[in-house]
Amino acid sequence: MTRRTLLLAVLVIAGAAALVVRSRVAIPELKPRAQSISEIELAPICPWREPRRDLTLFFPGATNYTRETRILSGKRVELQQQLGRFPTAEENALLIHRITNNAQALGAVLVRRVKGEHGGIEVVTAIEPNGAIRGVAIQSHREPEPIAREIRATNWLAAFVGKNSHAAFRLGEDLLEVTSAAKPSAAKPSAQAIADGVRSELILFAVAEEADQAGHAHHQKHP
Repeated sequence: MTRRTLLLAVLVIAGAAALVVRSRVAIPELKPRAQSISEIELAPICPWREPRRDLTLFFPGATNYTRETRILSGKRVELQQQLGRFPTAEENALLIHRITNNAQALGAVLVRRVKGEHGGIEVVTAIEPNGAIRGVAIQSHREPEPIAREIRATNWLAAFVGKNSHAAFRLGEDLLEVTSAAKPSAAKPSAQAIADGVRSELILFAVAEEADQAGHAHHQKHP
């Protein structure tokens, strides 16, 4: 059993609600340094592959980011209610990249892999400090070109901006429909998988933030 697996098992048994593990990471090519052992062990299942590119796109003033792992195994009942389904094993933990400009908080980045029609699709979601979406990008995918063109279309991805964890994320309603020149409905399953994945990430993030705020309030009340 790996050290990471053992840690998660102990936390689940103990009913840990929202443990936070943080490590500071320099933006590649700006302040490079070697990863520590703890950072490698806490690397996300779906890695953030091009942080410099995404930060230039979504947070152009960023100077660094902090990698933060939140353990949410103690929040499964709340997550089930908000997700409308049982949380998956991977949703017991959430990795948050906190984006800063020196000491100023700019927002956060979440990365998730969803199941597209032709394989995994990796989605990067940039989030404002208030929990609303700043932007969404497709990091990698296995979709054929007609579908890829639709799910990476600027106008389709732009429809995510401003939405929070309370949005429906339904194609043709609060999100644009997708069409493919080769087959009108071909891109829809993958597009909905992306929408569902982004919604799930926002819910996990909102629950983690609420737990963090509650923890701070309790600490201030009982120093």
